[in-house]
Amino acid sequence: MKRLKKENLAPFLEEMNNKRTVYCPQSVDEKDIILAPLGKGKITDEACKTSISFKSMLFPQKEEINNFSKDGVEKILDTGKTAVFGVRACDFRSMEFVDAFMARNEMKDPFYFAKRNNILVMTLACNCPVSETCFCTDTGKAPFLEKGFDLQFFDAGSFYIVESQSREGDKVLESDYFTGSDSKDGETLSKIKDNSMKAEMQAPGFAKAVEWLKGNEPEPEFWDDLATACIACGGCSFVCPTCTCSNIFDSPSNGGFMRFRTWDTCMYEGFSRETSGHNPRGSLGSRLARRYLHKIKDDPENYGVSGCVGCGRCSDACPVGLGMIEIIKQINRI
Repeated sequence: MKRLKKENLAPFLEEMNNKRTVYCPQSVDEKDIILAPLGKGKITDEACKTSISFKSMLFPQKEEINNFSKDGVEKILDTGKTAVFGVRACDFRSMEFVDAFMARNEMKDPFYFAKRNNILVMTLACNCPVSETCFCTDTGKAPFLEKGFDLQFFDAGSFYIVESQSREGDKVLESDYFTGSDSKDGETLSKIKDNSMKAEMQAPGFAKAVEWLKGNEPEPEFWDDLATACIACGGCSFVCPTCTCSNIFDSPSNGGFMRFRTWDTCMYEGFSRETSGHNPRGSLGSRLARRYLHKIKDDPENYGVSGCVGCGRCSDACPVGLGMIEIIKQINRI
């Protein structure tokens, strides 16, 4: 356990940027706060969550994966060393979920793990809800982590209390910007954790809904009624830290072709449409059901953990109020 003065955060990240490409929450063009390469915007120390999740660093919205030329096929793997500061506990858990998904059935996604194996993650624990839609505690999780991280930062006022749980994290703490901890830091840390667990968050009744769904499902009419408001924009999927639906397309490039992978969503009618023209999820209601039941019914059965981490981004993004918070409340009304 060590300390880092807040005034030394930017210099520390700049020092690290000499060894790895560093990303951190920044206000870009005075608009959304996003995870961007150091220097692309203004570093913010506000209690906030990024509008797009940490997933975008490991599973980008658009990425080159293969180059087809007269010389053969080249697999394009991004093995550059990176580091990211400011990852919230919910986003870190989403990464662990996507790790398992990308390695399912003993078939590892090479493009994802090329980046995953070369990233150092510095999480920032939440002292309080960073937005009105946070509900991680309602999912049974804490606003901080107990294991798995490289470094975890706790806001203690004028400084951060920093913990390490990896060899890479230990090496980072050797920087002169970190100082030894105070004898009372352990007690301070306990108070921060205790207070964060008591901080008021959204409580849509997540556990109750998940338990009911183990042996039940809403009738199709339930989803059809909700779908009358849905505009199928796909925003819920694109901001979700655990959504991994994707599409593949080829584009001419230097006398050959470049293959790209891009985000897609099960909320789009064309996503499940078959070559014959038949669509097993032809109605918007069926697609709405697919998306949300996948998260809170199928994922717990298949992976032992929900595909929802309580970040609330879908409720932030949905223009008609059909995010996970609202869906959970509707299920609990049945």
